[in-house]
Amino acid sequence: MSAIQAPKSVLELIRLIARHGKRALLVSGVDASADKASVGKVIIDVTNVNPLNGIEQNRDKIVIGTGINLGRLAREAIGENGLLRQAASIIANPLVRNKVTFIQALDPTSPYFDITTPLVLLDAKVKLQSGTGKRTLSIRDYLEAAMKGLKKGEIPLSVEFTKLPSDQKVGFFRVARMGGKGSVSAAAKMKLVRTVCTSPELVVSSLTLVPVRAKGAEKEIVGKPANEFSIKKAAEVAANEILQVAKKDNSYERTLIEITVARTLRSIMEGSIPV
Repeated sequence: MSAIQAPKSVLELIRLIARHGKRALLVSGVDASADKASVGKVIIDVTNVNPLNGIEQNRDKIVIGTGINLGRLAREAIGENGLLRQAASIIANPLVRNKVTFIQALDPTSPYFDITTPLVLLDAKVKLQSGTGKRTLSIRDYLEAAMKGLKKGEIPLSVEFTKLPSDQKVGFFRVARMGGKGSVSAAAKMKLVRTVCTSPELVVSSLTLVPVRAKGAEKEIVGKPANEFSIKKAAEVAANEILQVAKKDNSYERTLIEITVARTLRSIMEGSIPV
């Protein structure tokens, strides 16, 4: 059984992560010592590291600490009109949701990395700190830096984004590939004026590290009534866009992207689609 470390400050946490590297397993408010995933790991409970455990609003800015678990994110996220709550609920099932910290989900090797798709849609920023300093990166720059490798002991402290207008509708969906080899996810936001879609934004994650804005797909729905034809067309165009960026094409991946985008858009529009 691994000994549980309980740092009380960010600097103490950074030192522990720098010391134990990939053996560090961060938890928040749960006992993971009996979990099979903790075998060979050094469990670090970040519950008492206050800067990592807040969900705060300052005027129109939302700040979410990365020490919270995905269960809490699914219950308590604010200012995102339900986008992060929906994503956390889909990405992590109820059996593991309270065991996975936000900071773990932000790791490119994590099976919960699709949480970054709605963060790209929200144009979020990530605050990081190491033993030598602090920096703030856009979510896109953070994803690039995380893939290359952050500085030794550097961790994301919080995620910030601007509060969404109350009339903005949001949606998220995720599909896992067969064999457990990755996933496809999509996040969207738009306004619906009666049944007409306005100001749509669609972000898709498939074969690229950084989720891609599908602007061509957005053109297929903007200014048009919500219906199955426009959803299907937008999904097809999104698949073309993503596969062109990734410089890959196969029917299986195309099908996954089309299903994911269609489900995402339908989750927003279904109340406006004539029956």
